Amino acid sequence: MSNRLANEPSPYLRDHAENPVDWYPWGDEALARAKAEDKPIFLSIGYSACHWCHVMARESFSDPKIAEILNANYVSIKVDREERPDVDEVYIEAVRILTGSAGWPLSVFLTPDLKPFYGGTYFPPEPRQGMPAFNRVLLAALHYFRTQRHEIDEAGNRITVELNRLSSLPDHDGDMDETPLRRFYEQRLEVFDSEHGGFGVAPKFPNPTDLALLLRLSGHPATETDATKTRNTRNGAGSEKPDSLHSDSCFRGSQLRSLAGFDQARAIVELTLHKMAAGGIYDQLGGGFHRYSTDTIWLVPHFEKMLYDNALLAQTYARAFHVTGEESYRSIAEETLAWMEREMLLPGGGFAASLDADTGGREGAYYTWTETQVAHAVGPELARLACDFYGVSATGNFDGTNVLHTAVPIEQIVNVHNIGIAELWPKLTEIRTKLLEARGRRPALRRDDKLLADWNGLALSAFARCSEAFGNNHYLDVARALADRTMSQLVTGNEISHCVRPGGSVPGQLPDFAFVIQGLLDLYGAGFDVRHIETAVQLADRMLELFFDKEGGFFTTREATGLPNRIKNGYDGAIPSGNSVAVMSLLRLARLCGRNDYERAAADTLRRFYRTMVSYPPAFSLMLAGLDLLLHPGTEVVLFLPGSSAEADSMAGLLASTPDDYRTTVVIRASQPDGLTDRLIPLTHGRSAIAEKPTAFVCRNQACFPPVHTTEEFAELLVSK
Repeated sequence: MSNRLANEPSPYLRDHAENPVDWYPWGDEALARAKAEDKPIFLSIGYSACHWCHVMARESFSDPKIAEILNANYVSIKVDREERPDVDEVYIEAVRILTGSAGWPLSVFLTPDLKPFYGGTYFPPEPRQGMPAFNRVLLAALHYFRTQRHEIDEAGNRITVELNRLSSLPDHDGDMDETPLRRFYEQRLEVFDSEHGGFGVAPKFPNPTDLALLLRLSGHPATETDATKTRNTRNGAGSEKPDSLHSDSCFRGSQLRSLAGFDQARAIVELTLHKMAAGGIYDQLGGGFHRYSTDTIWLVPHFEKMLYDNALLAQTYARAFHVTGEESYRSIAEETLAWMEREMLLPGGGFAASLDADTGGREGAYYTWTETQVAHAVGPELARLACDFYGVSATGNFDGTNVLHTAVPIEQIVNVHNIGIAELWPKLTEIRTKLLEARGRRPALRRDDKLLADWNGLALSAFARCSEAFGNNHYLDVARALADRTMSQLVTGNEISHCVRPGGSVPGQLPDFAFVIQGLLDLYGAGFDVRHIETAVQLADRMLELFFDKEGGFFTTREATGLPNRIKNGYDGAIPSGNSVAVMSLLRLARLCGRNDYERAAADTLRRFYRTMVSYPPAFSLMLAGLDLLLHPGTEVVLFLPGSSAEADSMAGLLASTPDDYRTTVVIRASQPDGLTDRLIPLTHGRSAIAEKPTAFVCRNQACFPPVHTTEEFAELLVSK
């Protein structure tokens, strides 16, 4: 017998269709029943690639005795957090308030009017490691609801008040300066792992927005010296620490607080990127990154692969290549994008949400290897080389099997196997190809095929920025096709749907608007099609109308959702916050389109979060990048390319090869700006190509230089301060 979830479009909800639990999807039917029968609501939130969500489903939600308790006493609601991020955001914050931490699976107990009074995450079927058995939790919460209803209602009201307080951020009346940027840098230094890269201890997350901000700070005006460049070969093999990392004491925060600039920022990023690329968190065969590392050395990951992680990390590696010229960063970014195209691209266009971590109920089974499996895949002649290169042993490093990683420096491989570099690389390529082919014959991982506006906005940015960084027209074509798919499937006029499903769509929330706008801006920066700016402006106006609070900051959800609270969240976690991306996008649009109202909204948002950023800057890495952009006016460049010529190509290539986080760029490949460009971008007013030559107009600090026509003159203006 199937329950109500059998016909839901979400794979995660359909996973629970055969449960004996009488599940409801989130909606009016369930909420009306809870009120009519005055029953508590058990709300379970998870997602398709979540390993512990699957565990709880097998252990508890498939148990007839657990189902009997739930069906007799609760209205049970199952929510896919990726499908309903508005519901998830409210209740995960509520559980954080209740317990101090939260994650998925998220288990929340609600009154019939949706106020939370108890919650947690995974509950085992019997007491384990200090966790109570799930059936005891259900019975205790029910007893509390029935016998102490007044206290339950008061607890729900207090949580609701606390949730509202999260959005009542303190105002800042004074000037905003670089104080939170410097504190971010100092606090990242204090927890930086100078041996393995990354921050803190296990579990260790990639933190791409932190790395992106550190790269930004490495080129900051306050940075006095360039960090030493890390040398590396493919996938981190044979890497050498930069000179500044040889001494462990170099990264003691107490020694670095007095530095005038951010001169260790780039070294931190480079070591982290190399170590992640060499570890098991990176899929050494297929490309792309797993969710996070369960240890400090990036070896054993949580094996799910998420679209957003890979979109953000591809951009980070591309930016590192753009800044350093280090080819290994380019390789990792390209392999990650290749994985996205190969395994995540949907038949109608756009990218799927995730790949599952489990195969046949076993986590990581698709990705791990034994010595015997490796030998069978590559043949006896290559087996020893393959095992040595990828760190495969008889004992294994994960439940008797091996997570592949580049285990030793390439020089050691050369010496042990008495082989030259020129002969080694073709053999390694053959090994990788054979292992990937063998892995492809294993039972396929399940893919969650939801087309999500916000995550596809991140993917749009990834392909557009990599196109610009690598001069790769294929990536630009993918980005354009993705924009077309997003516009046709998820955008109607100035409205965005978070996702479309049979029977209707889920309305877009702040991240959907902010991430799609950002993607369109990045696509404009890669191809300079002004129609993308026109769409971005339309969506930005609607975003302000729907979500902006006149007191500063953006609410994440729309009004009248039926939820007890609207959250104003600026925290940049695994996914950057809608507030942070909105700030960055509005500032970029303000400078490009001369929209002072956009800059005011961004500045008001930064002012509203400023004191919190000063108190705990690591939680706001992308918003801090927005603050940095606000504080530095940067350079304006308008480049007219009236026709095809070697000089025109050279000047355009110079722009692409000289990254500048503070530059606003317009490229017009016609003799005169068309009407749309002229209407949207005031920087082009009164300017045109002179004498049909390539012509660059450069302004800095409210002063403009005479127009130039050669690459040499253009380069001099771009690098001058």
